[in-house]
Amino acid sequence: MTSKLCLHGVHIAHPESFAADVARLLQGRVIRGRLREKEYGEGKSARFRRSLLRERDGQFPCQIHLLEGILLAEGSLVALYDVEFAYEHGAERQVMELVDRLLSEENEYTLAEPDPALRLQAMVGRAYPPLAGRVRLNRAVRHYLAWQLMIINWFWYLLLSDRSNKVLVRQLRVKIRRLRSCLVFFKEGLPAETVYRWQSFFKAEAETLSNLRELDVALLACRQMSVSGAENAAVLPARLEGIFSGLRQDEENKLFLQNRLNDHTKNLAEFLLWLMYFTDSKQSVSARRYCGQRLLRWSGRLREISKKYPDFSNMENLHRIRIKVKRLRYVIQTVDLIRLPVGLLRQLKQLQDVLGLLHDGYVNGIWVKGVLQRYSDETLLAEQVHDFLTWQKARSEAVLAIVPGTWKHFQKELGEALKKN
Repeated sequence: MTSKLCLHGVHIAHPESFAADVARLLQGRVIRGRLREKEYGEGKSARFRRSLLRERDGQFPCQIHLLEGILLAEGSLVALYDVEFAYEHGAERQVMELVDRLLSEENEYTLAEPDPALRLQAMVGRAYPPLAGRVRLNRAVRHYLAWQLMIINWFWYLLLSDRSNKVLVRQLRVKIRRLRSCLVFFKEGLPAETVYRWQSFFKAEAETLSNLRELDVALLACRQMSVSGAENAAVLPARLEGIFSGLRQDEENKLFLQNRLNDHTKNLAEFLLWLMYFTDSKQSVSARRYCGQRLLRWSGRLREISKKYPDFSNMENLHRIRIKVKRLRYVIQTVDLIRLPVGLLRQLKQLQDVLGLLHDGYVNGIWVKGVLQRYSDETLLAEQVHDFLTWQKARSEAVLAIVPGTWKHFQKELGEALKKN
């Protein structure tokens, strides 16, 4: 079975010599293709030249095509500078060597969907096509994980191009966590040691953004306190907010000094090649049966989790419950082979939001106490910290009061869904 890996150039130093530069780097020669124009309907089209790259002194372990042109979708224009590798099972290591060589120079790339039609669909905000019919598990794993890698890579590109964008920080963390959840869901049948290594890698990826996201939440809390709690606060948290802003700037500088787009692309390409290798098998169980059985086990554990962590006032216990809830929701929302009632999804979202607010308050308290220790000689700051902690405590207590009821409603919806499915 032929698989494809496509690298899309997002920053090309010398567009006029793109093909020649790639040929030099990979030690090949370009056989120029003809100019093609394709219409995909609904204002979507592509105009590009597809050239073949041949090795000068031998044969590449795969077919390499270079695509130069444009993609047009509803008035949005994207320059096309792609390097596409088409390879057979067993050539993954050699392909990775070529990818590594390509990513070693100044041009910047992200993983991309090789099919122009699907890429154009993504450009206009369409979801990735769902799986349908009787599919095998190996195909489902490739389908659900591969497009997430491309999205994560693209969001790294967006974030590294827009350093201060708080929304992108949050969205990228969510997308990495969604991939981690799906990897855990599909890990049975994959080599356990390698899966664990990749789980650790993606966990570290998410944690590189943790301080930025937590400081964004703390800054938002300061502003919310200034608006909603000003009449009850002796001192507005201006000094505290200023310190948080400085800490966030430090974390931002650190993140962008330590991260390079091509490094992320390289790691994600390696994961994609590994994924394709271990799912390139004709023998596989039914994807629907696997998903149903796996979901049943996850749901059963979640129904019993309150027995393991009965104290809802314990933030560490609630955090463990929150992780399980988020993992289940990410999988249900991603794996369209799973069909569950809208009511259950709504209860999952509500429960996740409630537990998220409590966790944010808990983390805010840790940051605030750390600031107070660092600036222990500032009387004004001590007053602001006291007011902030008082405001945050009242807010968390109000949220905590609705946790038992929210949990009860969720358990009811989950129980009914399991009976029906």
